[in-house]
Amino acid sequence: MKLSSLCRLLPFCTAALIPVHADTNLTDLTNGDPFFYTSDRNITKDDKEKVLLGLGRPAKTHSQIPHLPVYFGYMNTNSTYRFVNIVEQVFTMIGEGKHGLWRVQENGTVRMYRKKGADGLAKNANVFTDEATKTIKHNYSSYLPHESWSGYKYPDQKLAKDGTLNFVDLPISHPIFEGKYDDHAPIDLSNWYCTMSANDYPYAKKAMDFAFSQPAANEVGPLGKRAGLDVNENYTRVLRLEHLPDARSWVNTGQEGKDVTHVKWEAIDTEKTRAEYYLVERPFFNKPYLFVTAVYDNVNNKDHRYIRPDGPYYDSVKEKGHDVKTTLTQAPRFNLERGGQAQAVGLPIYGVHHPNRAFYGGGGACPMKGGDWGRYPDITGGSGWPTQYEEVTPLCDSVLVDIKFFTNLDGRSWNDPNKYLANAGVGTQEVSYTIQPGEYGQFSDPYHTERGVENPEAQYIPDEVTLTYPTVSKPVEYIEPPVAKLVHGMVPTEASTCRPVMQASLDEDLIK
Repeated sequence: MKLSSLCRLLPFCTAALIPVHADTNLTDLTNGDPFFYTSDRNITKDDKEKVLLGLGRPAKTHSQIPHLPVYFGYMNTNSTYRFVNIVEQVFTMIGEGKHGLWRVQENGTVRMYRKKGADGLAKNANVFTDEATKTIKHNYSSYLPHESWSGYKYPDQKLAKDGTLNFVDLPISHPIFEGKYDDHAPIDLSNWYCTMSANDYPYAKKAMDFAFSQPAANEVGPLGKRAGLDVNENYTRVLRLEHLPDARSWVNTGQEGKDVTHVKWEAIDTEKTRAEYYLVERPFFNKPYLFVTAVYDNVNNKDHRYIRPDGPYYDSVKEKGHDVKTTLTQAPRFNLERGGQAQAVGLPIYGVHHPNRAFYGGGGACPMKGGDWGRYPDITGGSGWPTQYEEVTPLCDSVLVDIKFFTNLDGRSWNDPNKYLANAGVGTQEVSYTIQPGEYGQFSDPYHTERGVENPEAQYIPDEVTLTYPTVSKPVEYIEPPVAKLVHGMVPTEASTCRPVMQASLDEDLIK
């Protein structure tokens, strides 16, 4: 039987006969359309499917469940790529195995940078006065997207030419935050992070804008809150992730009896060392980047916990009566899948996958301290941002993570027995099915007929059967993301590295 004849009998296979035109772009099937997979369909008034799908391009299935958008994107550092996909409201990010992380810890503050042309506070200003708060609210911001790279100020550019402050550091208890963080848990956990994208991540932006707009976005777990990931002046957008089943976190325990250059990573037991994973957007040199970050906390010790016993943030924590650990565990222990515990062993280099750092004209050494990245590879540079403790050292590449993650963007697990039931589209518990009637299931094989064996499930099935479902659950839905606002300087760097080397110096006029 010819394929065309077969498909007349089996209408569900007719897609196999759709012609591929010469001008079809097979290198980009999406053409920027998140519903690209229905672009070849147009239901006309003569089409029988109009009863099920309506006229025009279909927006739902035969069971009346709305179609969902599909996005693909990618990002890279060091020519190492990570791919993000969104299908059926499931977000996946697949990249390389055993990607190196750094330890950093938020100190409970937000750095506010002065806006271009705005009046600044005096050098010794009391930032807690009503007048100073008003000035900060109007003239400073934690992120200045329209100022591109020049919105950032190096640590040695604290003062402008007129002697006023280019930036101020405010505890999250400051009045400018209007009590938003009054009930916040103490920020006593470090997070372990690394860069996933170049600045602005243009080849993943559509996918990420969609993902960051969905119900599961910006939902931070208990460990993430204790790492400050919900302080959205620092972490502008957050997506919690889960590891796929065979992915792991790994800790360098070293080779017994040998120095730190002899490495050995072992799988972390995340039942005993609890873990939360996130993909976060954070301004770096006042440009948005994507970072993967992990937060750990042992159930059997407090190694990962710390708050510096000094400053306005610590004072606000003590005022609330919190009992916090104020001594830093320099090399925290992790519980291992093989049993037992081991201390994390940091390396003097970073990026174990990328040995040729000379290509970038410098860098490659672990900064060995926390704080603002600043003018690295100058030795004054820290491991991250100015809102982080200097004494919480990065322990470079002591922890590796497999970039193999997923999350349900609608916030509902597929193990929910009521999710994706076939009555979701019609919205009723009872659904009637119209079918071809007949006596179905009568055995015809001689093995059965010669012995008089009958099929116990044989029955007459009428032309209509009604099923009663246990409940009515809404179809999986999505939130339309806002239209992307392209800002000045949204151009990826030609050669992306997992830590920029003097990127901000592209604009020398940084003092305002």
